[in-house]
Amino acid sequence: MRVGASTRRAAEKTAPTDRSGTAQHRFDSPALILGIGAVLALGVVLRFVCASDLWADEVLSVNISKLSLGRIPTALRHDGAPPLYYFLLHGWMRVFGTGAASVRALSGGIGVLTLWPMWHIGRRLDERRVRLGLAREGSRTVAWTALLLLALSPFAIRYSTEARMYALVMLEVTVGYLALARALERPTVLRLAAVVLISAAMLYTHYWAFSLLGVIGAGLLVVAVRAGREQRRAATLVAVALAVGGVLFLPWFSAFRFQLAHTGTPWGAPVSPFGSWATAFKSFGGNAHLAGWALVVLIALGVFARSIDARRIEFDLATRRGVRLEAGVAFGALAVGLVIGRLSGTTFEGRYASVVFPLFLVVGAFGVAIFSNARVRVAVLVGALVLGAWGGVSNAARNRTQAYQLAPIIRDHSVAGDVVLFCPDAIGTDVVGRLRLDLRVISFPSFTSPVRIDWVDYQRRVDAVRPSAFVDRVLRLAGTHTVWFVDTNNGTAADQKCSQIADLLTLHRPGRVHELEPDPYFFEHQGLYRYPAN
Repeated sequence: MRVGASTRRAAEKTAPTDRSGTAQHRFDSPALILGIGAVLALGVVLRFVCASDLWADEVLSVNISKLSLGRIPTALRHDGAPPLYYFLLHGWMRVFGTGAASVRALSGGIGVLTLWPMWHIGRRLDERRVRLGLAREGSRTVAWTALLLLALSPFAIRYSTEARMYALVMLEVTVGYLALARALERPTVLRLAAVVLISAAMLYTHYWAFSLLGVIGAGLLVVAVRAGREQRRAATLVAVALAVGGVLFLPWFSAFRFQLAHTGTPWGAPVSPFGSWATAFKSFGGNAHLAGWALVVLIALGVFARSIDARRIEFDLATRRGVRLEAGVAFGALAVGLVIGRLSGTTFEGRYASVVFPLFLVVGAFGVAIFSNARVRVAVLVGALVLGAWGGVSNAARNRTQAYQLAPIIRDHSVAGDVVLFCPDAIGTDVVGRLRLDLRVISFPSFTSPVRIDWVDYQRRVDAVRPSAFVDRVLRLAGTHTVWFVDTNNGTAADQKCSQIADLLTLHRPGRVHELEPDPYFFEHQGLYRYPAN
């Protein structure tokens, strides 16, 4: 016992300590290496495992990307998105096919690649902690924390298993962070060129990049006016690089201007900026909302808290030195995007926050590092990782659409010539490919099959439809055949028209049978009614 106690005291004397004198965990211990390896392995696996069927937006991505490279831009003018992800998916599908696992693997690979720049961002923040006197030389606390939090982030996992552009957005933001930081340190031609290319790529991937780049550009201009000579020169050159990245967007500008005037987000109702903040933070937890709110707590710690000793921390409402810049850019970009959305009457979805999520995550990693007691740091990190794993595993097991329930009902109980009506059209994209070819498939408001959705002047076209005339047309097409009516309950103007159409169909065919209830458990929920001929 004496020997053990003596050995323990000797180990404590030689263990690395932080500024408050408490022992830090070494990152070369076998147990810690195994733990880190297990977390990273689980994070990688969860980026390629998803039991869900492709939901509507994923099917739209695939259907658009299947087109020739020359036709993709025209299709996107009617969809409302920029083209970079669709070009990448087009090339990917030519090599790996169009199955659900194949098309999602592109995002999965991108999600794994994002771990590398996140590690290096964390290393830069560790170096900043050393300069501020918050950590000893060689600390890697923020680097490992940021890497592990990203590995098991339900938000990052979700969009690494989705055939959409959001994983690509997060990769661009993390690589862009490093390119911007390096260019500000030493603005060489190559480093400035990297800023140009990455900023342009972001604009060609998602339009919310405008808010992030705008906030960064405004910050650089402030630095250029107020800083010393060397910083002023570097900030000016980087601001010019961002502007050149914007110039590279000009070939797509006419399409963007058309989309701005004619598409928008008619599939969703406008929401208040205050409610959107909650939506964004909640979405960071994926299916485990608690994980999102846990990240919010860590962000607050990173911005406002500092350690007094091993048992106490204090908060300063004026914020603490460390990650003020990252937090300010993240909050500012999200605020600007939400205000623009509100003024333009567009809706907000949590996935749009992918453009600021990496910044919020590194702020949260910094928040873990403020605890001077190593055991507390580990406990906080483990708690966050457990919540993240819960959300990640839930994502792997949970289906995002009711299409797998709905399509078999129609397929098994319909006959050739029956009419299937999707109301509105956006909820049919992930169902129509599962139906028999001898059915007549139509949708509201276009009266065409919803293989792709035309969002151009969508609200105007919805408003122009008279439900009574639309129902008369449906019944003439059906004749003596059954009408299968698929709807949802998202509360949009189109849904209201669909409710009127359902009532009119019931009036003409009172033998309506309710086959399937739209279940909000599913991200894409669809209900089904059957209207047999009288």
